This record gives sequence, C-alpha cells and structure tokens, in this order.
Amino acid sequence: MQVRSGEDKKTWFRSDRFFHTADGWFFITREASQKGPFNTQKEAENELTLYIRHMTEDALTAPLPARMPSNH
Repeated sequence: MQVRSGEDKKTWFRSDRFFHTADGWFFITREASQKGPFNTQKEAENELTLYIRHMTEDALTAPLPARMPSNH
C-alpha cells in the first residue's frame, strides 16, 4: 500500500473480525473460519497479518486451472 510522503505505513483491520471471549481473542476469516484463542488483541492482529500473507502467497503460487480449447 502506498502512503503519502511523511506518513507511516499502517496495517488496517476490519474491526468486526476480532472478538473476545473468556477463552481469549479470536479473528474470523473471509472463509468464515474462527482462529484463536490468542492472549491479546495485538497477538490476534499479528496472527491475522500472517494468515493473510500465507493465503495471498498460496493464491499466487497455485496452479492456474486448465483452459478449455476454443472452437475458433
């Protein structure tokens, strides 16, 4: 993400992805799976960052689906 000159790079999170229970902090993925518990919200945020990085890397390295031959 690009930032304006003089501004710090920030990581943005959707606030509704995190929740707290008696067991600890959790986050919910786009795939609707629940990850946790973590000891602090900051730890949950860090783990979400790692999860997104892992999912992005997997998506970039996954083989492309075979294309059907065209009938032209």
